[in-house]
Formats: sequence, structure tokens, C-alpha cells
Amino acid sequence: MTGRPADPAAPLISVIVAVHQVAPQIAEAIASLRAQSLPDFEALVVDDGSTDDSGRIAAEAFAGDARFRLLVQPNRGLSAARNAGLDQARGAFVAFLDGDDALAPDFLRDLHAAMHEEGTDWAACGITLVHPGGEERPHPALHACDTPPEAGHLPLTDACEVARVFPSAWNKLYRRSLFEGLRFPEGSWFEDHEVFWALARRAPRLAYRSAPLYHHRRDRPGQITGTDSDRVFDVLRVLDRLGPLILGSAMTRTAEGYARLAARLIHERALVIRDPARRARFLTAAHALLQHRGMGWQAAWDPEISRGLGLALEGVLPLSVVVQGDPGPALAALDAQGMADFELVVLGGGAPGLLPSGRPVRRLDAEGMTPARLASVLEGRWVLLLAPGEVPLPEGLMRLVNLGERLDLPLALGALERRGLGYHDGWTDNRVVPGLDAMPLWGGEVALGGAQALSLYPALGNRLMRRDLLAALPGALGLGQDGASAQMIALESALRAGRAGTTRLAVLSVPDRPATIPGTGAARRLLAACPAPPALPRGWQAVILLRLAQLRGGGLRLPGALLGALREGWLAGDAAPDPGLPRWVRALMRLR
Repeated sequence: MTGRPADPAAPLISVIVAVHQVAPQIAEAIASLRAQSLPDFEALVVDDGSTDDSGRIAAEAFAGDARFRLLVQPNRGLSAARNAGLDQARGAFVAFLDGDDALAPDFLRDLHAAMHEEGTDWAACGITLVHPGGEERPHPALHACDTPPEAGHLPLTDACEVARVFPSAWNKLYRRSLFEGLRFPEGSWFEDHEVFWALARRAPRLAYRSAPLYHHRRDRPGQITGTDSDRVFDVLRVLDRLGPLILGSAMTRTAEGYARLAARLIHERALVIRDPARRARFLTAAHALLQHRGMGWQAAWDPEISRGLGLALEGVLPLSVVVQGDPGPALAALDAQGMADFELVVLGGGAPGLLPSGRPVRRLDAEGMTPARLASVLEGRWVLLLAPGEVPLPEGLMRLVNLGERLDLPLALGALERRGLGYHDGWTDNRVVPGLDAMPLWGGEVALGGAQALSLYPALGNRLMRRDLLAALPGALGLGQDGASAQMIALESALRAGRAGTTRLAVLSVPDRPATIPGTGAARRLLAACPAPPALPRGWQAVILLRLAQLRGGGLRLPGALLGALREGWLAGDAAPDPGLPRWVRALMRLR
């Protein structure tokens, strides 16, 4: 397979560069193309009606390079730009580069070689996701794939397997003849999907290389995939058109594959919809599409798909988030959550009636509020309490709800990011959690006896409780407004649950030294007033008192806590101290 074009003067590969309003990025895209280790290509740079000088900047970036041509057209959309390039392409192979992205130097060379080695008509590669600020993250461009093959080919005869492959046009190289009689649908967003599935039917073997050879920019202002407008409804129209194409194909598992694809695409659009009215309309329309096709919400196949969204589609509110004290630090993070289907309640403290997105905020009086009373006025299936200073990470809510729903347990636990000290797995002594290190990244189930419950870090926002579990907590515990109360809620909820889902993925940001940690005297009085849970070893109060003293910081905190524990008789027990305590503290506790 030489792959040479019939015209000996034609290039081997035609690269179509779609350009629209990408002035800050287009020079980098052109430079990455000029730096290709396989130089036998032509570049058709299609300026789709840019008004920001993108076309001029592109022309200056490739000036003097005869392989490049600038095509200018009125703004007709990404599909029209790609189609204009296809109509003029002369190479035996064709690739697509978006004007705000870039290619690794061996993109063309390696994918052309992969097609030759695998005997296929197209090839795909892994990608690098480039986030604002320059952070880069490799991705195999395959959904739900923890260990992708380094090389080989992907069979596209099973619709469920096809649904795992990124449908994007840009991380692939194609034999141009695959596009005979096929063009990108104009006037619609999310155009890649229809072309991808049509190509999968035409060429059911895809060469694959996991190397991240395509650099894809994420979260750029104006980017289609991040736009919160009524254009999100285009994805439902695309799914409707894809139905006959997939369900009528010769692939296996077509109905399940289509349902998986629908869940993935609806989930992706729901991530960007912040306007409450638009979100409600979108969920209604998405639910109607699923009902029309006779399918439910297929989230189990991919741990990144929101199970909470599936509940919301059925009219069930997945989550109630309760912010305690000053809500300010947490509000922006909550308004930007990927899983936006939750009610937001502020307990005490001032709060706006609406967030910038238009999300309503419900305020409740903290006076006399108990866990049971709070549970009775909340609407969510799950409850997340946020102590003062705790801020959910961008995917924190979705990770916890997914874990709780997947394992059908009353409690779900996640890891933490301390703002100065970094990652913490959420356990003060993870040696008491068998199999934690070998647990899958997305989490698994653990038994919660006394040792495990006692080793939980004193935070609230990294634990998701089913509403009935919250209702069962003793009223004397309070709601976790301070570190000692938070520790007791962590203890009691774990012991009452008996089992929990836990993930090593971080879900919450916490201060290194929470300002809500009480002084030794106040913490000692609270612990002395709490009834001793029978599952805990003797001396458990000393373990917690020393933990809180260490978190509070200061040179005299730990000696004062030791003295207080001694006065209460808590050192005459067998509870193991946290391994993170200074050696001299652990030595003194062992002498008891």
C-alpha cells in the first residue's frame, strides 16, 4: 500500500485547516503543520469569515511555503469550511486540523505508517488536552478505557465499541476516497458524529496509536463545545438522525451502542448548560428522545457519565448541597459544577437569592436545626454538607453521586486537596482500609468498623450521605459547623452506614488549618458530652483531640491536648494514634 495519488504532482496528504476567530492560536497551528516530519502534504487553510484577522495571521505564518493555500469564504460554519477543503483536496489522504489546535511533529508520519502497517483506510491517535493556563493532560481519545492498546487496530463491528471512540475528525488520518459521496452536514453543530458513524460503516477497521499526537485546546472562549446557548439542542437532532444510521447497520449490539452514545452526548451538553430554564427544557427534550427510542439512561459503561443526570431526567432531584456559615468561598465553585442538578441551601449566614447562572439559593435558619430536621426539609436523594471553608472541586459532586449510585450504599467518600499541603486520601491512617491502594481509580466498597470510622479525616464535603442516613444522626452532634462536630458526624455516619463507597479521586478543597477547629478546651467538652459509640476502641476521644490539636497548629496545642486527654482518663485506652502525629506524641501515648 503506497498510497500515492494518481497525479504524480499531487501531494501525499491534504491537510484541511478550518479557521474562524482564532487569531491568538492560528500561528501555532500553522507552525505545528510546517514542522511535520512527513513533509509531503498540502495545507488548505479555509478562513470561514473571520473578523479578527485570523486569515491574515495565518497567511503571514505560512508565507513563502508553497504547500499552503488560503481559501476565504463567508462565514458558513465548521462543516462548510471542511467541505470546502475536501472539494479542493488533491492528496490520496486527508487530515483535519482545527485552527486553535496543533499537531505533534510526527502526526502525519505515524498515522500514515499505522494505516500501512494495519492495512486500514483510516487511523486515529491519542490526544493531549491543553487547558487554559497551559496545563496539558494526555488522553487516549477512547471513552471508558483505563489501559488503551499502544498500537494495533480497533474493530468497528460492535456498536458499543464504536461508541467508545472519540468521533472527532481532527485526531485521524483518512484515505480520501472514504469521503466520496460523503460530506459534513452544514448548518448543524456536533457534525463529527454523523460522519464518524458513516465512516465506521464504510471502513470497520481503524488503525490506532495511543501516542498523543494531536493537541486539542479546551475551554477556549467561543468554543462550540463550551457554549451555553440553544445550539445545545442540535445534539438531540444529531442523535435523532443517527438513530436509523446505527440501528439499521450490520453492527452488533446496535440498540445498546446507540443508548451509550446518547448518554455520552447528552451528558457532555448538560455539563455546559448553566441557565436553569434552558437546562430544564434540555432535560425534557432529552428525556423525550430516550423515550421515543425506548431506552433508559446508560451511564454504567462509562464512569465519567453523570448518574445524577439520569435521575434528573426521570424527575428525581439527585442532590441537596447545604453550605454552612459564610457561603462566599463555595458559591462560585458550586455554580461551576459539571453536575448542575442539585438544590443549593445556605444554613445561616448571608447568601444571594440567585447565583450568576440564575441558580436559586434557598436560605434556612440554623437556629435549632438538627440532622433529622434538616433532612425533612431537603429534596435531594443525596445530601452534601459543606463546613465553612470547604469548596467542592469541579467534578467533586458528580464523582460522589456516581460512586453512591453505582454501589447503592448510603455513604460515599472521596479524597481531598489541601490548599497548601496538597493531596490527602481522606484517611488519617489508610492502613486500616484493606485494599485501598489496589482499588480502582473510580472507587470501590469498604467495610466501616470502629478503626476505619476513627481514621476519617475531619471534613464534611468529601462525604455524600443518603438523606435517610442524615436523618438518623443524633441531634446532639450538630451539623459540623466546627471541626469537632464535623469529626463526630464523620464518625457517626460511617458507623451507622457500616459500608461505604470510597474513591482516591479528590472531590473537595480544604484549608490546611481550618479556622473552624475549636480550641482544646472546647473540643474536649464536646467529646466528653458525646455518648461513646460501642464500636470504637477505648480512648478514641484522645485520638480525635490530638488530631484536632495538630490541625489547629501552634507549639502548645499538642501538649495541651495530651494534658486534657490525661485529665479525662482518655489515655487509658487502646485506640491507636494517627501515624501522622509527631513521634514523641505517639511514644507518650504508647506509655499509657
